[in-house]
Amino acid sequence: MNAFTIYKPCLLLASCLLPIGVQASTCITAGRMDNSVWAPQFQSVRLLDDAGRILALKKKSELTRVRAVEVTEAALLSVCDGNKAVAQGEGAQVKGPVPAAKPGRFNVAGLAFPKLQNGELVEFEVTIAADQIVMIKR
Repeated sequence: MNAFTIYKPCLLLASCLLPIGVQASTCITAGRMDNSVWAPQFQSVRLLDDAGRILALKKKSELTRVRAVEVTEAALLSVCDGNKAVAQGEGAQVKGPVPAAKPGRFNVAGLAFPKLQNGELVEFEVTIAADQIVMIKR
């Protein structure tokens, strides 16, 4: 999994994070946009339409066509903060074990663009079950 090591205690943490089995406000980042174009798009996150076909989207305005994402390797999960700026400096968290989605397909419930200093992230809010979560070390 590239630079990631999978942690086994993921089931315990997943059960704490997702007491009902699904968390509505969990996001997967698909990449970064700068001036409404990809800069870059993560190759491990495929964007899918209603029929499950891969979409080759070039512009920010086309992202509303995405209905699901397919993750080909573990993808970090984040709390969806909408269009708020991403925490930097003192507000940024220390690196350590973090939740990630296992490879698979996830339905999209929303789309947000958290602001960066140069550009913005592309985050898809997804529905994910507890058994689809692993802990990885960054």
